[in-house]
Amino acid sequence: MNCDELRPDYLLYALGTLEEPERGELRAHLDRGCESCTAGLHEARAIAFGMGASVEGPAPPRQLRGRVLAIAGPQQAGLWSGLKPWAVVIALVLVFSVVLIGQAYRFLHEKKALRSEIDRSHTEAAALGEALAVIQAPDTREVTFGQGQPSPPRGRVFFHPTSVLLIASNLPQPPAGKTYEMWLIRGGKPAPAGLFSPNDQGNALHLFHPPSAPVQRDIVAVTVENSAGVEAPTSTPIIVAPF
Repeated sequence: MNCDELRPDYLLYALGTLEEPERGELRAHLDRGCESCTAGLHEARAIAFGMGASVEGPAPPRQLRGRVLAIAGPQQAGLWSGLKPWAVVIALVLVFSVVLIGQAYRFLHEKKALRSEIDRSHTEAAALGEALAVIQAPDTREVTFGQGQPSPPRGRVFFHPTSVLLIASNLPQPPAGKTYEMWLIRGGKPAPAGLFSPNDQGNALHLFHPPSAPVQRDIVAVTVENSAGVEAPTSTPIIVAPF
């Protein structure tokens, strides 16, 4: 027998289930130092080891090969015709294992994406709850901006002793690499008050907790800055709301 005829028997030989005369033929090739059979046997042993296969157990039924080939279908059966029954079964197990692993990875990816979406929803819900509390607090003061103008951003700023809440609409999407930065200007000196971006509809909600309570004549301003933020405004404010 030549190497091509023995190739389907490598895995059975590695498992210790190859019978005579094929076993003797393959052994003879290996004893002669046949490089093709030696490389094929190394690969077969790696597969058998990875599967944790055992050589112990009852002999396979004679009908097993026919049943597996019948399941595979007439076209696929020709691909398996050179394999022994156990080799067919093991090959099918390997194929199904790959499919299951792929499905598992997809499931984990979808689960991770779902978890991220849930976490984001929880964060947004918490922010909305805190914003509602600021709006409803009796000591909150409200300032409007942008009303009566053709098409600038418009909205409201709510000043609370512990928070400054900006709610804006009609905000254009910032250019690539840019974002909106809010400033709390006190005594003419602007201090960074956080970065934010509008949603697809141009609406934004941004809540900032200043180090000290806002006072009369404080000003809230918004500029377009680099996405990492800056320590001082570099552009003309598109929102100005004095307290």
